[in-house]
Amino acid sequence: MNKSARLDPLFEILKWVLFFMTFSYLSVDCVNGVLMRMGVGISISQLFKMGMLAGMLLFLLWKNLNYFLIAMGMILFFLLPLLVKSMLTGDTSTVVGNFGYNLKLLFFPISFLFFSSVGILDSKKDTIISAFAWINFSLIAINIFLGVLGIGYSQYDGPEGQGIGGRGFFFAGNEVAGIFVLFAGVCWHLSKSWNGLLRLVFFLFLVILGVLNTSKTAILGILIVTFFLELPKFFNKRLSFGRFLGLIFLPVFGFLITVGVYWGIQATGLIDRIAFFYQRMDLLTFILSGRNEMVSSALSFYGVAYGFWEYLIGVGNLEFLELMRQYHGEAHTIEIDFFDLLFMNGWMGMGLIMSFYLFVFLRGFVEPSHLKTTPMIPINFTLLLISLMAGHIFNSAMLGISLGFFNGLKAYKVQ
Repeated sequence: MNKSARLDPLFEILKWVLFFMTFSYLSVDCVNGVLMRMGVGISISQLFKMGMLAGMLLFLLWKNLNYFLIAMGMILFFLLPLLVKSMLTGDTSTVVGNFGYNLKLLFFPISFLFFSSVGILDSKKDTIISAFAWINFSLIAINIFLGVLGIGYSQYDGPEGQGIGGRGFFFAGNEVAGIFVLFAGVCWHLSKSWNGLLRLVFFLFLVILGVLNTSKTAILGILIVTFFLELPKFFNKRLSFGRFLGLIFLPVFGFLITVGVYWGIQATGLIDRIAFFYQRMDLLTFILSGRNEMVSSALSFYGVAYGFWEYLIGVGNLEFLELMRQYHGEAHTIEIDFFDLLFMNGWMGMGLIMSFYLFVFLRGFVEPSHLKTTPMIPINFTLLLISLMAGHIFNSAMLGISLGFFNGLKAYKVQ
């Protein structure tokens, strides 16, 4: 038995340890939220995710050298410019902070590469995906309800300072909407064998969760995902009487859902937040929650503070926040992923991350089986839309791990 064969059982153990960590990392995020609430300054969630990242890289080094080299190439792509800049300027204070932000961008690519390499028996794949989706969807739903009940964190501060919406013990509130859309969309796909009435109840439950989260992203996201997942059924199958009635009453259901969503956002306080912004903003500013104004502020110094290399590789997260403080009056990210990537990581960084996501999205059309067996094409498309309006998609480690899991996990058959 050669050295490689002797070590195979160790890497098989590592694989299942990483699966366990993947199943439990959202629970660790919740525990981290409790500790943050208690004033504990150390983020166990970040340490846990860094352990996952290191384990994935180690596994790729052993099992898939090409993917390991791709992953390391992406890491060095974001690390080397920071090191060169620090050596040229003598300022090393921002290297760790900027690279920590850049690592969050890489959780989706590296997670995708890892889960594309592990290989799961075809008989186990569906069970693993189903268990992962339902366990974590339940955790997200419980946290949203806890937040609404005043336990944990509110999603937003209302215009008068009161907390509205719920995210429970998830500390990173803006990322909850994106991960809710991902898991709710997968669970909706998994419910396709349920009877019509039960699915209708489940759909209403998903909408209620979006409303209780008090996030336009969560509400619109789940409506878009379910629409795209259900639309092909009306074209690929014979139009039965039941399906005909469904089409006839679709406008009625749409009206009832609209009324329900309006009542929900009014009851939870989101309508007050919407009215507050609408009274002082034009329509575009209202839709984007003021993000277009931050884009305008960033563009005002883009041609002044940026040189050739800054156009290519950006200025870094911390430096960009300082520029926003000077020119916008508030050190805040734009929260539209395209512009955040452009200003922080330059055209090359933005191109790398966006190209990888588009590659994964388009890959679903190249592999026809994906269209029948997974819901990831409409989910990936919806998350791409969210990234262009509300952000927190590409720079979310919380979302990146699960997105890599659902897009990358492959099955193989016993020969």
